[in-house]
Amino acid sequence: MSRPEDPPTHRDHDDIGCLAAIEMFYAYLDGELDDSVSIADFEHHMAHCRSCFTRAEMEGLLNERLRELAGRRAPDRLKSRVRDLMKRF
Repeated sequence: MSRPEDPPTHRDHDDIGCLAAIEMFYAYLDGELDDSVSIADFEHHMAHCRSCFTRAEMEGLLNERLRELAGRRAPDRLKSRVRDLMKRF
């Protein structure tokens, strides 16, 4: 019997687990993951782990939105709030 922290295994494929998937996350989303085995492992995990899949969806949408806004100028009020926050550190 497996312990709760053990990644699930499948008859035809061992799962990489959430920790490894999270470590591969941004490279995959940015198209920097070029090893076909790693890509397959990541996609296999995403296919059955709802938590990681949801996070990947959210991160992908966030990246898309940031690209859309990249050319826009930040409002002065936002700049002021960020400056104030940075002064605290």
